[in-house]
Amino acid sequence: MVLGTLVITSEYSTGMIRTSLAVMPRRGVLYAAKAIVFAAVTLTISLVTSFVDFFVGQAILSSKHYNTTLGHPGVLRAILLTAAIAAIFGLLAYGAGAIIRHSAGAITSILGIVFLIPLLGQALPNAWFADLQRWLPGGGALEPIARSTTPLDPHLFSAWGEFAVFSGYAAVLLALGAWSFIRRDA
Repeated sequence: MVLGTLVITSEYSTGMIRTSLAVMPRRGVLYAAKAIVFAAVTLTISLVTSFVDFFVGQAILSSKHYNTTLGHPGVLRAILLTAAIAAIFGLLAYGAGAIIRHSAGAITSILGIVFLIPLLGQALPNAWFADLQRWLPGGGALEPIARSTTPLDPHLFSAWGEFAVFSGYAAVLLALGAWSFIRRDA
């Protein structure tokens, strides 16, 4: 999340955004290009590290006879979604950085959205929270994404459903960030 924020806010803090906009005056193209490059690099690194983590974990667990392979149900999906969620976290922060234009403010707001809102939701009555939890942008709703089995909480969506909800939050922030980036002065 920090890197996603810094991709856009570091140019504002140094004043380099004026140079970037002088080179590429079409703001929408600049915003999209930065997001695409960041997402591609993040996804590539996340995929490599997710697979390395899986194989290192299997090497460690094989001494305890807890063997699994990529062919077991849900394992490959969990590895791929774990890698993809890292890129989505970064894009969520990128959109917030474009809106707020200050590194510390954007990082704090994203951490508040992802960690604080689900905690505040637990103050609601249990029946309300059970219905609302699947729509929250973080907390326990992210648990099914990294699991190779069904979610522990029956009120949550499947891994793909929770991934779609979280990706929706990122898409909204990216769209608001694009609108803000195009409309405001550097």
